[in-house]
Amino acid sequence: MTNKPSQAQPIKSSNFLITIHHTDNYGYQGLIQWLDTGEKIHFRSELELMMLIHSAVSCHTAEDSPLRNWGQTENISVS
Repeated sequence: MTNKPSQAQPIKSSNFLITIHHTDNYGYQGLIQWLDTGEKIHFRSELELMMLIHSAVSCHTAEDSPLRNWGQTENISVS
């Protein structure tokens, strides 16, 4: 079971493991693992990677954003 941070309390520190799988078209695609919770998610661009880190650190999720966040559990393969 993974522990998810509370929406009310900001995280004091976060540790991530970032694995780059592809560098197609001068962009990075890969896997980010949030070491504090054990959650993993594939990212499709640098922007999405930064948004995932931002949402983890600030505990802020945007419902209308086309980018994924830590609350989504769907498994999308990177090709």
